[in-house]
Amino acid sequence: MIELRGANALYQAADDPSRTRNTSAADLAQQLGIELSDLPGRHYTCWETPGEYGGVFRSRFEPA
Repeated sequence: MIELRGANALYQAADDPSRTRNTSAADLAQQLGIELSDLPGRHYTCWETPGEYGGVFRSRFEPA
C-alpha cells in the first residue's frame, strides 16, 4: 500500500503491516515503470535483502 507525503512514498509490508518504511516517490515510480501520479494506492512486490552492516536493500520491483 502506498501513500504519498510530499516527495516520499510510505508503504507497509503485506505480511506484517506494522513494518512501515518510506522511500523517494519518484524513485519508486521509476523502478515500477509507472507515472508518479499512478503511485498512490498501488500495490507492488519487491525483494528485501538485509545489508551486511545493517539496513535493507530492495530490488526486483513489480506492480502486483
